[in-house]
Amino acid sequence: MESKTKALISLSENLRNLADECEKAIEPEKRKLKEAIQKGDTKQTEKHTKNMVGIRHEAVNFRQIANRIDSMVDYFENEPEQSTAFGSIPAIVESVNSALATGNPKKLLKAMNKIEKQYFDKEVVAKFKSSAATESTPTFMSEDEKPHNWFDIFKVKNLVFL
Repeated sequence: MESKTKALISLSENLRNLADECEKAIEPEKRKLKEAIQKGDTKQTEKHTKNMVGIRHEAVNFRQIANRIDSMVDYFENEPEQSTAFGSIPAIVESVNSALATGNPKKLLKAMNKIEKQYFDKEVVAKFKSSAATESTPTFMSEDEKPHNWFDIFKVKNLVFL
């Protein structure tokens, strides 16, 4: 059992690494946003804000999927006799890896949802998703940075994007 769950654990770690890479990609966008705000360039401000939000969304997705996979591992380790999906771990890993290879986060989310629907009952899936949502509450900026909300930046600079 442990060797099968190791593949899922490795996949989860890879997803966390991808999320960390996304977090690093936010920093240059932050600098560009700050420069655009200082110059008063609303188009560039909007562009870099959208870029940051997109990158951040991708990072959050990677972390939530990793948490859902961790929940699967816990389920397999704690309740293996109740799981009919245990024998399907290689197929699960292959499905997530192929979706990940596309580079499309939406396909990855769809693949994860399909896996959960195919191999687990609704109660178990709800536990996976609930656990993923509560395990990581990502912040958009570090705690020591002010303001804590990008909308506060726009208020300071009197920028409004609708």
